[in-house]
Amino acid sequence: MNKLQLTSITELDLSESVELCRSLGEPSYRGKQILSWMYKKGATDFNQMSDIPLPFREKLEEAHNVFQTKIHTINTSQDGTEKFLIHLPDNNLIECVLLRDGKRRTACVSTQVGCAMGCSFCASGVLGLTRNLKTGEIIEQVLHIKNHLPANEHITNIVFMGIGEPLANYDKVVKSLRIMNADWGLAIGARNITISTVGLIEGIRRLAKEGLKVNLAISLHASNDNTRNKLVPSNSKTGIKNILGAAQEYFNATHRDISFEYTMIDGINDSKQDAKLLAQILKGVQCNVNILPVNPIKEGNFAPPVQKTVETFCTVLKNHGIVATVRQRKGINVNAACGQLRLQIQKHCHGEKILHTPPSLFLPANYK
Repeated sequence: MNKLQLTSITELDLSESVELCRSLGEPSYRGKQILSWMYKKGATDFNQMSDIPLPFREKLEEAHNVFQTKIHTINTSQDGTEKFLIHLPDNNLIECVLLRDGKRRTACVSTQVGCAMGCSFCASGVLGLTRNLKTGEIIEQVLHIKNHLPANEHITNIVFMGIGEPLANYDKVVKSLRIMNADWGLAIGARNITISTVGLIEGIRRLAKEGLKVNLAISLHASNDNTRNKLVPSNSKTGIKNILGAAQEYFNATHRDISFEYTMIDGINDSKQDAKLLAQILKGVQCNVNILPVNPIKEGNFAPPVQKTVETFCTVLKNHGIVATVRQRKGINVNAACGQLRLQIQKHCHGEKILHTPPSLFLPANYK
C-alpha cells in the first residue's frame, strides 16, 4: 500500500484509537498510550514509541502513519512570527502561522485548501476552493508548530483564522476542536480557542449546541448589506440582521462575548457614518470589534485608510459604548496574512510573479 494512502493516527479520537488497538488484539490502554506519545511527547513515528511492543508497532506501521503531512518551508519574521507552508499527501499546500505575543504562543490554522467564500479583499479565495481538510490535516498544523517550538515555549492559543471557512467544513473542524480541547489531546482550554467565520448561520447555531464554548469571531467588514454584499458575496444569502441573530444565540448558549472582525478599506467602509451605523447595529450585543486595515493584494485593488481615519472610526465606536481595538501587525515580512504565501507559491509555479507588498497578519491589541 502507498504510504500516502494510509490512515493517519491524527484522524483518531480516543475512542477510535482504543478501538483500533482492540481490533489488533491489544489491550484498550494502548489507545491512550499511542495518543500520549503523539500529543504529549512529540512522537512523529511509531519507532519513537519505545514502551509499545515492537510487534504491535510493526502492525501499526503496516496500515497507518503517525503524520500524513510535512513541513514544506518555514518563513520567520523579524517580530518572531513564523509562517509554515504545509505539504499535503495529495501535493496541495496549506498554511499555518505561529504568533508570538508576550508569553502567548498562538497557532493559526487553516481548514480548507482554498476558500469558496470569495471575499474580495482576501487572498485565500483567489484560487478558489480545492477541498476540505481532514481532521488530521487540521490537527497536524498545530503539532508541527508544537514540535517546532523550543523546550521553554508551548502553544497557549489556537485560532481558526487561516485559509478556508471553518464552518463550511463543520464536522472535521468540530472533531479537531474536541481533540485540541481534550486532556488526552492538546489540552488547550476552550477559552483559548477561537473559530472565525464569515457568518454561516446554520454553522453558528450548530456550534452553539456542541457544548464546546469556544470563542466565536465573525468577519463582518461592513455595517450595511449593500457594502457587505460587495465585500463578502455570501452575505447576499444571509444578511447582517440574521448573522447578528445567530451571534446572539451563540452568546446565549455559551456566554462568550462575540468578536466582530472589521477590515477597513479606504473609501469603502471607513467613514464616520459607517462607524455610527456599525455601533447602531451592534447595540445590545455583548461583543468587541477588531479593526484590521486591509492588506493590499494585487488581485483586489484595495488600500488601507490613513491612520487618522482608523483612529476616528475607533473613537466613534468607543463613544457609542462599543469595545474596539486596532489589530497589531504580525509577520509583515513573511507573507503571514492568510492565503498570501500559498498564493505566491502557486502563482510562481505557474510562472506569474507576485508584485504586491507582502502583507501582515494582525492580532487584537487585547487578545487573550
